[in-house]
Amino acid sequence: MTTTNTTTESEDDAKGLLVIGGTLKEIITTSEPKLVREHLGSLLQVKNLVVLLGSGASFHLGSPKTRDLSNEQVLGLIREAGGEPTEEHQSLLATINPTDSGDLEKLLNGLQLAASLATQAGQDSVTLGSGADAKSYPKKQVDALRQQINRALAEACRLPKPGKPLDAPFDSDPLLAHRTFLSRIIRSRRVNLPRPQVFTTNYDLVIESALDQLGYPYIDGFSGTVDRRLNLAFYGLDFHRVETTTQSVLARAEGAIYLHKVHGSLNWRSSSDKDRLTGLESLEVRHSNAFPEDDQLVLIYPTSAKEGDTLAYPYSDLLRLLGDAVQQEDTAVIVVGYGFADPHINRLLLRSLATNSALNVLVADPFAVLEDADISSLTSDSLQQHLSDLDVTPKKTAIAALATSSDSRISVLTGEYGKFTELSRLLPGSSQLGDTPTAVTVLIEALEQAARDGNLPASGVKSND
Repeated sequence: MTTTNTTTESEDDAKGLLVIGGTLKEIITTSEPKLVREHLGSLLQVKNLVVLLGSGASFHLGSPKTRDLSNEQVLGLIREAGGEPTEEHQSLLATINPTDSGDLEKLLNGLQLAASLATQAGQDSVTLGSGADAKSYPKKQVDALRQQINRALAEACRLPKPGKPLDAPFDSDPLLAHRTFLSRIIRSRRVNLPRPQVFTTNYDLVIESALDQLGYPYIDGFSGTVDRRLNLAFYGLDFHRVETTTQSVLARAEGAIYLHKVHGSLNWRSSSDKDRLTGLESLEVRHSNAFPEDDQLVLIYPTSAKEGDTLAYPYSDLLRLLGDAVQQEDTAVIVVGYGFADPHINRLLLRSLATNSALNVLVADPFAVLEDADISSLTSDSLQQHLSDLDVTPKKTAIAALATSSDSRISVLTGEYGKFTELSRLLPGSSQLGDTPTAVTVLIEALEQAARDGNLPASGVKSND
């Protein structure tokens, strides 16, 4: 969500902080913070640019939050996905989440453990609760509720949702921030540098849609056109412009990135195929926009089993590519909207920091480091001081631990400007909105109008005749 200035807001109010190596480098009070832009600009020019986007990058579009949910909110997610929980499901939910305030990961864990306990004991049901409140639930009912929540979570990630109110300016242009972010990380880099590599834990198709709107090609590991199949060897391909008659290579095409969806995607479907020669069966991952069956979705759900799930195809291969990317020399990783809740990803990043001295990491998060009151209390006298020496109390989060680290390769952007929507504006770039440049837009419209009317191009567009 973007911020709007009001008459009561002071220009001196701190809206964000840049911390490098544990030291407060800039207190952001304006929309044009110089040091942040310079720091981001230097990161964009490293040889290997890696971007990691988490669910926070889609919060402004209504991405579901999975923490501190009441039972009624969980039931609401199910209903929004087209499901209709029964009275038995509501009773089971109340039993397994008695505090009426939990997160989906713990809830799904409980349902999974309950079903596993019944299977292990060779029973068709499992008893939950204690004393007079103990109740027996059929294993099928436990599995059914878990599947309903899984599907509801997946459906909630179909963004942006038609008819769902969004804050301005995203109510009229939902993909504005993503277009701006992607166009700037691509266009701001020197043309002789390797392509940016984007990794995301998100299921949604927002990145792909934004790239389509920009007209930028991307390599997502799929081969084929009609029958698109995941073929990770395609990450070794690239785009080049060629002379149409001789097919000789002219130059590397501009505006392309590599996209890796390490927890799966809403348009991925699993299927088993037999090899024509050997008859051996293997798992295939295909693109499909058709409504899926529950067992066809290729997603890692937020449960304690997710780390084990990453050992399977295709997740293990995608994570290997992330591990390889952060081990390269002269590499920067920009992390946005990721809360460091996935141990398998955390290990890759932290081990790379330990072994790769040429790795720099920027983490952007609005809430994970300090309370708003602590941010507001900081003044220019606080600059160049270590966070541990200031009269503030960092939160007990992984990102706060990174922010207080004295490692100069680690920088953290927090406060209002740690939001994805704000970071996209702070990135250096010539295009304010991440759209087609105005002059090009005018030219295209003029030529289209001329083609429709059979007239010369509109005023301002010269003919070569």
